Amino acid sequence: FHHRDPGLVGLLTSDQIPPSRTIHYGIIADGIHTHPAALRIAHKTHPEGLVLVTDAISALGLQEGIHRLGQLDIEVRGGRAYIANTDTLCGSTTEMSQCVRFFKQAT
Repeated sequence: FHHRDPGLVGLLTSDQIPPSRTIHYGIIADGIHTHPAALRIAHKTHPEGLVLVTDAISALGLQEGIHRLGQLDIEVRGGRAYIANTDTLCGSTTEMSQCVRFFKQAT
């Protein structure tokens, strides 16, 4: 949400959407990509269209350290996946069940 361009929040609260139509949107509830306050805003704004998703990559379940995934070296560190030896996030290692728990706690 930005005060000059309300984005999804503006769309979901718009009177331009027919009441019979449900807009669905995905939100990553892993505690890394989305702040708990943003989860609460999304849930209170349009709960019937909210779809929980995860962006877990194939590093899910791997121990911390550097691993080769395809042609890329990634580093699992603190439940997150980074391009190896950088702070560039390339995905998470958060299971959907953890996302559901985090969402429930946040909302």
